Amino acid sequence: MIFYFAASLLVATVLCYLIFILKIYLQEQAIKNLDVETLNVGTDAQKDEEKIVFGYQKKVNDYGMLLQNHKFASNVFSFLEKDTLPNVWFYRFSMPMSQNQIDLAGEAETMDALSRQTSAFEKNEFVKKVSILNSDTGVLGKISFNLSLQLDPKIFNYITPPPPEIVEEETTNPEVILEPEMPAIDKLITSFDLPLDPEVVGVIDQEKRTVTLSVPQGTDLSALAPRINLSPKATVMPVPDEVVDFTTPVVYTVAAEDGSQQSYTVTVAIASASEQSAETSKSKTGIIFAIISLAALIIAVGLGIFFFLRKRSKDNNKNNVAQNGF
Repeated sequence: MIFYFAASLLVATVLCYLIFILKIYLQEQAIKNLDVETLNVGTDAQKDEEKIVFGYQKKVNDYGMLLQNHKFASNVFSFLEKDTLPNVWFYRFSMPMSQNQIDLAGEAETMDALSRQTSAFEKNEFVKKVSILNSDTGVLGKISFNLSLQLDPKIFNYITPPPPEIVEEETTNPEVILEPEMPAIDKLITSFDLPLDPEVVGVIDQEKRTVTLSVPQGTDLSALAPRINLSPKATVMPVPDEVVDFTTPVVYTVAAEDGSQQSYTVTVAIASASEQSAETSKSKTGIIFAIISLAALIIAVGLGIFFFLRKRSKDNNKNNVAQNGF
């Protein structure tokens, strides 16, 4: 019984494997078709602008990674310049950045000056530990010393300096005239979509000033409230989210801040039966494959049980023949 059950599971596994291979192939073909359709969306100018934006995005990401991983040793010098007392001098400096440490050798006028210097370092937020390696009195009576500062790794990050204070000065020159800020002139519809289930995104042709959408069958075109994104400081009529009758093409007028205008013709069409059936078939593909896999498993287990019972029946018949002699 274990043998037939294992054989049944093997057959079911092979069938499921083949089914999933077929499903993956169909999914890859669907993705390729979507890629081809995506390439045809938008004008050549939009595609060129998209490449430029992606290029800038990559540069920004690369530059951000460099800033994140770069260490600024100059921050250490600024910190030393700020916290060093006037009666203390350093003549040797070592900074193994891998250990986040500074080794200093210098002179102080008195032992009290050295103690104050150590206390000043300990109060700094970037110093975790101060160690006095050695100190002695020099020939001229000054205190020679060696210090080791254990630093917080944050000190090597870039610290943005505070912005300089802007002092407004009154001008006495009557000829100086401040020019007013120029109003924005862009008047584009950057996106146009309908909040249906699923969402329908419009295809915008900026050269022809048109927007086209294809909605599922059964959609009421007389009461749709589109969502619209515009250029900065631009306005549009009819306004976004307003219910509009799209049984015929609708003209949307976009006005820039400078008062100039341009119009877009928005056309909403009902998807054909073939397109609708294609979308429906895609959603049902997963269910169909799941049903087929379950059926294959049930058939395989049923065949295993059938062959097991058949073999057991034959064995019983042989035993009866052997016992009865016929």
